[in-house]
Parts: sequence; C-alpha cells; structure tokens
Amino acid sequence: MNKFLVLLLVLLSTQSFAQTGGIEIDILSKSQIKKIIGDYPAKGSSAEENDFRVLLDYQDTRSEQDCEAAQSDRNISVENLFGPETGILTKGEVRLMNLHLASAYVTAGINIHTAKKIYKRPRPYIYNPEVKPCIDLEKSYAYPSGHTFLARLFARLISKVYPERANKILARSTQFAESRVIGGVHHPSDIKAANALADYLAEAMGN
Repeated sequence: MNKFLVLLLVLLSTQSFAQTGGIEIDILSKSQIKKIIGDYPAKGSSAEENDFRVLLDYQDTRSEQDCEAAQSDRNISVENLFGPETGILTKGEVRLMNLHLASAYVTAGINIHTAKKIYKRPRPYIYNPEVKPCIDLEKSYAYPSGHTFLARLFARLISKVYPERANKILARSTQFAESRVIGGVHHPSDIKAANALADYLAEAMGN
C-alpha cells in the first residue's frame, strides 16, 4: 500500500478527527490480529514450499497480458476495483461508495500497517531469488497483503449495499488479489491472511 496513503490514514484516524468528523474506526490490537490470521508459514515448512511452488508456476505460465493486468491492479481504488470498466458499478455508484467507505479507508490503513509491522515478512523476491516479479516492486512487508485486504474489505462492504451483485463484486476482489501473486510480489499465504482479516473487520464494522 502506498506509504503516503498509509500516513494519511494514520493522521485521519486520530481520536479528535474521529469525533469531529463522525468517522467510526475499528482498530484491532496486536493480539487480535495474531489470533485472526496466525503466523505465516515457517521457513522450510511444506506450507512455505507450496507458497513458492505456486509463485514459480505462475511465473512459468503468465503472459505479457497477465503482467500488464497485474501492473494495472497496483492502483487500489473503488473505481479500479469495481468501476464502469469492470461492468460492476456505475460512475455515480463509485462516487457514492467512496463516501460510504470513508471509515473503511481509515480502518484498513491502520490495521494493515499494524499487521505488517507485527510480522515483517520479506517479499517473496527478497527471500527467494528465483522469484522474478513482472510488476513494480514493493518496499513494504509482505504479510498480510495490503492490496488484497483493502479489496476484500471493500468488496464485502459494497456487497451489502448491492447484494444482487455480490458474486461479481467478490469475484473481482479475488481476481485482484490473485494478480499480486501472478505479479510475483506476494505469497499465496499473504493473500489468505489478508482475506481473513478483511472478513473479520467487515463483520465487525456492521455495515
């Protein structure tokens, strides 16, 4: 996730802003986050081996078009995720959802920043030189995936507003998350953890 965005969300989520701006935020403790997503696969474990097997399989089979799509999906916004080009939301609905998701932006920024600091998992291409990303590299930690977390959280909350389109909305967030593995910047287990954290917060936020 863009460092400027994270910093902005941290500043916006101060208690005074939440009180005067009417934004309700849900900040999880470190122990809560650990309970929800657990640890990432241990070094040398079969789960870690599977992470890299999936990454390298994608690397061997991805096309130039796959990499272009993954690069485009570095842009984490409601419009890029679910806007008119995807056939899911209209421009007017995107504007409406940007307002509806104001607290979700703040909640996401705070919690994913905390989670990454807890685990400090290196990106796959840093840990394993066999992994060759085909999209721009990331400087933040890998676990859990911030892009996936935000996409899944938005998808869950937007699906409550447009339940008749829930299947398409959730499918798009899954596709978006997969692009992070196809591009070589996240392990599959980073994606799984992000989805679990997003699902928990979507229920907690009660929208």
